[in-house]
This record gives sequence, C-alpha cells and structure tokens, in this order.
Amino acid sequence: MKSLAYLVAFLLALVVIGGPLALGLTFIRTNRRRPTIIKSLLAILFALISILVSLVLIVNVGAFGSKILGFIGLVTGIPAIIRSSRSIRDVR
Repeated sequence: MKSLAYLVAFLLALVVIGGPLALGLTFIRTNRRRPTIIKSLLAILFALISILVSLVLIVNVGAFGSKILGFIGLVTGIPAIIRSSRSIRDVR
C-alpha cells in the first residue's frame, strides 16, 4: 500500500510541478541557438508529460480535486508547448 501511495504522489507531482516548470522555462531568455533549442526541448518534454498525465486524471478519475489538478496541468502545459515552438521558430 505504501508503494501505491508513492506512485500516486509521483503522478500528481508530474502534473502539478511539470506544467508550471515547463511554462517557467519558456520565460528564460537565451541569445544563442543551442541553449534556446535545449531549453525549448526540455520545456516541451515536461509539458507533454504533464498534459498526458493530466488527461488521464481528467478522464479516468472521478474525484473533483484530481480533475482540478488535471486542468492545472493542461492550462500550463499547452501554453508552454506553444511558447517553446515559437521560440525555436524565431531563433536564427
């Protein structure tokens, strides 16, 4: 039972920390091409993980609190992917 509690805490941490962390990474300014691409790829990775786990929480779990946490992951993950793709596109 203890390992199940750790698994649930890990999944919730992916949603609650992953989305805002990905969005926060998009606000860091870089001037060179390579750091910008690495930063954007990390942000996209964190955002995708957050979005996928958020969708699982929203669709499969019936509790209202987990649905709110899922929406937090979605609301922060989607803009992070959009901002990251724009920053990669704008770097030349």
